[in-house]
Amino acid sequence: MDFLANRQFQCLVHVGAAETSALREIGVVLAPAIPSIVQTFYNELLAEADLAPFLDGKLWALPGIYARWITGLFSGEYSDSFWKEQRLIGVRHAQIGIPHPVLLAGFSRIRGILTDRICTLSPAPSIPLRAMNKILDVCQYLAGGAYVRETEHAAVKSLRGLTQHFSPQEFFQESARLACRLVGADGAALVLREDQFLRYTFFEGLPEAYRQLGSHQFPASEGTAGAALAGKEPIYVPDYPNSRYAMPVFVTAGLRASLALPLLGPDGALGVLAVSWFDTLAPERLPEDQWDYLRLLGDMLSGILYRSQLESRLESLATLDTLTGLPNRRALPERVAGAMARAARHDSLMCLVFIDLDGFKPINDRLGHAMGDATLKAVADSLSSVIRSGDTIARYAGDEFIVVLEEAGYMAEIEAVTDRLLRTVRREVVRDDISLSLSASIGVTVYPFDDGPAEALIHHADLAMYRAKQGGGDTWRLYEGEAEAQDEQRALLGDLRQAVERGEFCLYWQPIVDLTTRQITGAEALLRWQHPERGLLAPAAFLDVLENCPLIRPVGHWILETALRQAEQWHRSGRAWDVHINLAAAQLEEVDFARHIGELLSQFPDLHSNAIWLEIVERVALEDVAAVAFMIRSCRNLGVHFTLDDFGTGAAAIQYLVELECSGFKVDKSLVSPMRNSAKHHTLVRTLVDMAQSLSIKVVAEGVEDAETAEQLRALGVTYAQGFHFSKPVAAEELERLFT
Repeated sequence: MDFLANRQFQCLVHVGAAETSALREIGVVLAPAIPSIVQTFYNELLAEADLAPFLDGKLWALPGIYARWITGLFSGEYSDSFWKEQRLIGVRHAQIGIPHPVLLAGFSRIRGILTDRICTLSPAPSIPLRAMNKILDVCQYLAGGAYVRETEHAAVKSLRGLTQHFSPQEFFQESARLACRLVGADGAALVLREDQFLRYTFFEGLPEAYRQLGSHQFPASEGTAGAALAGKEPIYVPDYPNSRYAMPVFVTAGLRASLALPLLGPDGALGVLAVSWFDTLAPERLPEDQWDYLRLLGDMLSGILYRSQLESRLESLATLDTLTGLPNRRALPERVAGAMARAARHDSLMCLVFIDLDGFKPINDRLGHAMGDATLKAVADSLSSVIRSGDTIARYAGDEFIVVLEEAGYMAEIEAVTDRLLRTVRREVVRDDISLSLSASIGVTVYPFDDGPAEALIHHADLAMYRAKQGGGDTWRLYEGEAEAQDEQRALLGDLRQAVERGEFCLYWQPIVDLTTRQITGAEALLRWQHPERGLLAPAAFLDVLENCPLIRPVGHWILETALRQAEQWHRSGRAWDVHINLAAAQLEEVDFARHIGELLSQFPDLHSNAIWLEIVERVALEDVAAVAFMIRSCRNLGVHFTLDDFGTGAAAIQYLVELECSGFKVDKSLVSPMRNSAKHHTLVRTLVDMAQSLSIKVVAEGVEDAETAEQLRALGVTYAQGFHFSKPVAAEELERLFT
């Protein structure tokens, strides 16, 4: 309420000069008695059974507030500052956490005490009780209104604060605390729906007896939670033990009152936010303004809960093979790592069995894809039926399966299981008059005899499987360590030489997108190998070998020339896209690299050289900072830019970034991906962005896989990003179709 309104209230009181003088006179007489008046007021509030539960630990500030207030009431000065003080009294009550009923009760009791004291004065002064009561009415109105506005403001701030919590668990905890503050409850729990049952999940501020109900489930139609879900409206029960919703297990746990807020999603009920009273006395009814905030809180919690459950379902689908129902390739590294940890802890053996089906391609080609799919499902079922309950089977790719054998005590046990798997796959697949044989080539590696990360063990089992296949199939081989890896490397090197001769390499392109406009601004060239037998291979399958052999130089030159030719075509067609090209370590060591770049640029006259960004991996750049810096300066004279790739994963310091004179860097996926759930990664990325802005350096965030991460990056000031959220790497023609 503004001061104009306050003056209107002052006019309504009609306190004349004689009444003002009389009130001031009463104030002088009452002044010595103010401490005892306040103490009487204090004692009466504490003695009130209905109010006592609200006041525990909160009355410490009231004596001072009311002593000053009584003095002002009888001061005879009812200016704007007096009315402003009435509003502040309401604000202070709200800030201390004294409930609104206590504020109203306080005014009622102080009015009665003052009236009694004034009436007992002797000799009795000219008592303007009517004027005093009018002033008290206005004071109560202003304080009450300010209290409501302050609590509403605090509630809105708290609701806005919820939007800063991206973790579902953090969001629930803050939601539960806010709900408890709004209604003066002891705690809250999140009750989730699982089919036709409800199960307690998260707890906030509840006694141990109630927390032990975390494993308890009950029908979705029972209790206050069931009633709230059935009616799709909140249910408040101030006397839970004697209500029709009472359930014995909760009464025994000490539940005195319950508020159930239904959480509803697009597909139906998700669960309930159950707000509970145990030690605190619950109000008979909840004010209507609190209901509005509670409903809004429930809607917000429903939204994040629905999104969380949707993401969980998508994650489950992403790690599950849709044909066989087995875990897929994405789920495997985590399971292998867990099995390795358990083997180390229990001093046992863990075995990886890599199974590739012999003769599956003729079945698929001659008998049809439907029969091929049925065969894969049958093999998956057969393999699942012969492994032990603690083991894992996954469909790795196509006709490849991996079995993780745990808790093996001896190699003889592993050999027996492997023989059983081999016999299980062996069968005849028949349709009409056609009968085709199916068997398996199996590779085996055993931890801890073979050690390393999960991906390395999978690769080693794969190598052993190829050796079994080269031996004619329908057999298994054990991984034999370094000699086997060297054999594979020599074979891969021979294939790479043929790939160069036959022109089997190609470039795929991943777009770089402006996070503000969502328009493509550039693309990164990524090497792919169109293998004649194994199909399209990503760099992970061959790059380590390629980068460590002389073939990297001709391949690197081919990548540069092909990428620049494509860039010129885009620029000529009006697509002014930046083009990012990765450089290998061997290319940085070429003494004539800058001259080679210059010659290439001269071959493409329609190319915008300032749109070319040559990417250097951070760890490679730091091996010889001075030499790399000299090469960069030489090339920058030609108009091209340099950027540090995988920035943040190595030891690059700011001075190296400056010394290298790079025009930008890419924030590595390992920093970007965890941002949604990690405050530390969020802070680290923000620090890198702030540093880049201060140095006028371009930043591109890698590995953006969802809209939430993209929005977080945009809010941090990152302009450019790439990742599967926008597009996987695609051929140039497809990129043009996607972003035309």
